[in-house]
Amino acid sequence: MSFFLLCQVGFWVDFAIMAGVVALPFLILEHIPNGNTAISGNVFAIQMATYTITCLIMSRVVGKSKNILSWARWGVIIFTFSYPFYPFFPYKYAFYLLSAIAFIGMAISWPAFYAWVGTETNEAKRQRNLAFFNIAWSLGFTISPLVAGPLYDIDFRLPYILIFFISILSFIFLLFIQNENSHYNLEENSIKNSENNPNEDETNNLFLYPFWIGVFLANLMSIIPRSTYAEHLKKLVSNNELRFLFEDTVSPVLTGDPATKFSWPSAMMAFTTAGVFLLFAWTYFWKHRISLLIISQGICAITFFLLSETKSILLICLSFAVIGANHGLTFFASTYYSVNNPVLRHGRASINEGLVGLGGVVGSLVFGFLVDKYGVTISYKYITFLVIFVILTELLLFYYLRKKVKLLHDNRKD
Repeated sequence: MSFFLLCQVGFWVDFAIMAGVVALPFLILEHIPNGNTAISGNVFAIQMATYTITCLIMSRVVGKSKNILSWARWGVIIFTFSYPFYPFFPYKYAFYLLSAIAFIGMAISWPAFYAWVGTETNEAKRQRNLAFFNIAWSLGFTISPLVAGPLYDIDFRLPYILIFFISILSFIFLLFIQNENSHYNLEENSIKNSENNPNEDETNNLFLYPFWIGVFLANLMSIIPRSTYAEHLKKLVSNNELRFLFEDTVSPVLTGDPATKFSWPSAMMAFTTAGVFLLFAWTYFWKHRISLLIISQGICAITFFLLSETKSILLICLSFAVIGANHGLTFFASTYYSVNNPVLRHGRASINEGLVGLGGVVGSLVFGFLVDKYGVTISYKYITFLVIFVILTELLLFYYLRKKVKLLHDNRKD
């Protein structure tokens, strides 16, 4: 029952976050004086920066708590009384302040959620639980844009009123979840005193560190279109340039309501993320395969080139879907490796979430500035060079760690 409730919390909290993500760029462009893509990028960057810093601080704190979900409850309360209030304070610096407060709350909550799930000592069950929890929150990400976009087009305040009540509901669910030791029938010190097989942990670390770099890049690539593509899509709609594919005349379906149009690719991104989580819940082919990460990132680099040029809503949705699939692959694997060691799961889960946030900071801040200055067509092409650099870094780190592990094994044999 407790795990089911935690999945409910994951679903509703991320439903609330994504509702804000879809509505926020339009709220900035239409209701803040002189609102532009740079301000939108700054807002997302502040969210991710506070998330990153708080996660890294929490990596030293959460593991010492006897009930890690007590942190999650405080985090959701902080989020509830900040994130829904954007439309009622339509000023640039108010948005910056509310962003910082809301994502401090989320940074307190999410590492605690993952540490709770990672307490499961059976590896197969832990993999499935991790998958189901990831599917739950990603379904929230999938459905939310389809609700928030149309609500915004009716009245810009409606998505945020919905966010407030959803956040209250999430907090109520958290009150009924057992602490991790009671739920998993563990002695209080059993995890602290447990030991992983050193060979298993070395193999785990061989993939953990490259995938930590990968999760940074994956979140960077997913936050860029979420924070910067809305204005570009709005211009396509306003100029009657948006098409289904390559037809000459615009369809009446593709005119007006740009927030609703933006909700379609946003939902596709989250849908493919959830699809990958479901696939990884029941398969093992992805474990200990660096090639999967490299191929996925390479495809994403090509996708951004396509996204910079196309005016087709179907190709835009396809591009968002590819970016979402890469995010699902990388995030699931990095989280799995992060919680695989029961002794270090709290700290590693926080670091993993911190790197997610750091990718968001760099993506929204740097590309918010670039898109505002040069537009999507030029700015998105720079991502190709960034991906090549990151791939080389991951490969160098992986081969260095593999050589190190081989030396340790050889020394043990001697």
